[in-house]
Amino acid sequence: MLKHTLLLILILVSVNSFAKKDPVYPLTDVPIELLKNANAIVRYDNEILKIKSSSDLKIEKKCAITIMNSKGDGYANVTLGYDKHSSISDLKIAIYDATGKLIERVKSSDIEDYSASGGNLYSDDRVKHYKPVQKNYPYTIVYSYKKNRNSYIHPGGWSPYKGYKLAIQESNFKVYASKNIDMVYKAYNFKGEPQITDQDNETCYVWQEKNLKAIIKEPFAPHFSKVFPRVRLVSKRFRMDNSDGSMASWQDFGNWMVALNKDRDILDESSLAEIKDMVKDCKTDYEKVKTLYEYLQNKTRYVSIQVGIGGFQPFKAQFVHDKGYGDCKALANYMNAILKVVDIPSYYSIVNAGSNVATTDTTFVHDFANHIILMVPLQQDTVWLECTSKFKPCGFLGSFTDNRKVLAITEKGGKLFQTPSYSIDDNTQLRTAKVTVTTDGNAEADVSTTYKGLQQETVAGLFRINQEDQKKELYDDINLPDFKINEIALSENKSRIPTAELKLKLAVRNYASKSGDRLFIPLNLMNKDSYIPKKTKERKANICKKREYYDCDSIQFTIPDGYSIESLPQNKTLESDFGKYESKVIKDGKLITYVRKIEYRQFNYPAERFEDLRKYLKSVVRADKAKMVLKKEEITSK
Repeated sequence: MLKHTLLLILILVSVNSFAKKDPVYPLTDVPIELLKNANAIVRYDNEILKIKSSSDLKIEKKCAITIMNSKGDGYANVTLGYDKHSSISDLKIAIYDATGKLIERVKSSDIEDYSASGGNLYSDDRVKHYKPVQKNYPYTIVYSYKKNRNSYIHPGGWSPYKGYKLAIQESNFKVYASKNIDMVYKAYNFKGEPQITDQDNETCYVWQEKNLKAIIKEPFAPHFSKVFPRVRLVSKRFRMDNSDGSMASWQDFGNWMVALNKDRDILDESSLAEIKDMVKDCKTDYEKVKTLYEYLQNKTRYVSIQVGIGGFQPFKAQFVHDKGYGDCKALANYMNAILKVVDIPSYYSIVNAGSNVATTDTTFVHDFANHIILMVPLQQDTVWLECTSKFKPCGFLGSFTDNRKVLAITEKGGKLFQTPSYSIDDNTQLRTAKVTVTTDGNAEADVSTTYKGLQQETVAGLFRINQEDQKKELYDDINLPDFKINEIALSENKSRIPTAELKLKLAVRNYASKSGDRLFIPLNLMNKDSYIPKKTKERKANICKKREYYDCDSIQFTIPDGYSIESLPQNKTLESDFGKYESKVIKDGKLITYVRKIEYRQFNYPAERFEDLRKYLKSVVRADKAKMVLKKEEITSK
């Protein structure tokens, strides 16, 4: 009996002790102003970097994030990468409810651990991943871990924001950097300076942000890196595997890559003979480049291989020649090697690729690249080659790598260059159509559209799929309410600025709306602008558009017998800093031709111009709704 009584007392003491524990990150501790527009709130984020040497980097992290609703669930995912040069330890994860009461301590067995190779042929990257399954909001996820690295190119960086609609209650970033590694940093969109204290053999840097409101993604805003505060770190001396490098200058960083690529462009005698034979009839260097580039496209395929220094060092050219595959590094190196055979120099060039990436800050030396292209400086021209593409024309980069800085790896080290920017005359869409409207409001349309330059990319994928899949894509893309595609014809011209032509025969139901004895016929067949950004009280970010385009539509309508024209819209001209719009209607008997021209200009203006942009876009949308009105002719008796 005494034993049972003592056991009960112990249990009650334990329960009472637990009940008296302070709640963990209760929602009541969040300042009310941080709740506005927030799908999630970073309650506490503390990261400590200890940079001992180029082969000794330690990271300690603790983070607590409150998820306010289902749209914030992505911020609750814990995803930690590691590889043969790094390890993760002491990973702890717990979930709490809105009051701060513990819901769950996550078991190690519930944390996934898998290869991060994805589409790569092989990679030694791995990921630890945990995704909570919670339906009762708000909830808070708290996690902590340690990570050690024995090899790295860059030590890391910090941004308190992980995305839009995320508020920050407290975020700290502390770096202990040994003085022998010569660490430098650059802060962006950060007010003030870090706290810096010198100790015996190291310097401590502390960045902190508190009570930052959630940022809403604004239309026509610049890349998020131009909006969010962040810090970039660089060690001027680094080590990857057993290869020591310097980031003291772009030239030095390039010299490290020169050393990595040394003797990896060698081909055997039979390969040399094969390549020389292919270009023996070429009259110019450009013809040689084009011939060998198309040979590369036909011979090789792209695979990604990321293993240790293999993430930076290409396969040998002979390997690619024999095996017929490689990643962007290997294929660019191979193309460089085969051009060298015919005495055409080229430069392996690192680039930050992607259609919507931020402009590279070239005032601060850092590893900014995620891709390799090839620069071929001919005597009269510079040809840029995307060596991973089996379909791009020779010399056309497209939106993936256009108009940005690259670091070309020359014999004297790294040197910055700019890739081509495609002008408004390069990026055109020219459409002609003949539309026959019937008395019941239906229409038959023969449409021919020529896409050029970057606009050609919108239909480039259609050339790689069968006609049934082409139709599926076009049904999704064409802005008509109810139509059937009866015929499709495609052709392309792979010139330096490529073009593609798409011809369609369409049957359009209820194209014209009928009211009594009148038909109301929309004049803009397939190219109506409809987007008007919402009005905002306090616009924060600049308004910008990265690229420029030109569209011209010429639509000829044949009106049905028994109808006459009651009204036609007035010609329209709209001109602004953001673009230019023109439309006109030409009458020739029963034929009505509607011509619409629009320029989408490149711009970057202060936030105060946002309302001007809205007014212009609203005017374009209104103009694109233009209709002609037909009236049924009266039948007169003799």
